[in-house]
Amino acid sequence: MGSQTDKPRILIAEDHPMISIMLSDMIGQLISDSEVIVVNSMEKAIEVRIQPDVVIADLDLPDSKGLGTIKAFAQLFPDCPRLICSGVLDAKLALEAQNAGYLYVNKASSYHELLQSIQSLLIAAGVVDEQPRTSEKTSSEFHSNICAPGSGKPLTWKQVEIMRKTAEGLSAKEVAREMDISPDTVRGHIKEIFLRLGAKNKGQAVEIFIRAERKARLLDS
Repeated sequence: MGSQTDKPRILIAEDHPMISIMLSDMIGQLISDSEVIVVNSMEKAIEVRIQPDVVIADLDLPDSKGLGTIKAFAQLFPDCPRLICSGVLDAKLALEAQNAGYLYVNKASSYHELLQSIQSLLIAAGVVDEQPRTSEKTSSEFHSNICAPGSGKPLTWKQVEIMRKTAEGLSAKEVAREMDISPDTVRGHIKEIFLRLGAKNKGQAVEIFIRAERKARLLDS
């Protein structure tokens, strides 16, 4: 692990953009200032030349599967806590991961369970205290009260900010510039926003968002 003045380094090995964005957002909720490195293959992970403080890895990458992934990350980064975040429901592989010193969580777990697993990983690495920033209150504050009719999943505050700027007519590149994030991250959030709002295109998303935000304000008043 780097010096105390260094930002904690978190390596995410995940080939699904939406999952890596979600994991990055969770880390941002738990740590105010960190360096998140995202790779989408084992080849890219091997090219990482810095020692991360923690590793979060999918079990199935395009060029590495199952037990091979478990062994590869254990060899690449033996001295830092590691978490397998996988959609593969295989008790034997989960046991293999745990025997190799990994924490293990299923991608299908609830948001709070995923957050708790990442929190435990960061505590094990000494990156956050035993009494970390997050709590049930913080977790709920991470999500807004803006929700499309019939949807059980509200937008996060970051997604709300993206939609407000999108509703003003800004492009993904302009939103990215104003929020100091990459255009790909904005596009990834917009895809998730479409799902949460039940929208088929940007115009429909904006229309649903404006109505949902207006309703939320009326409920708050």
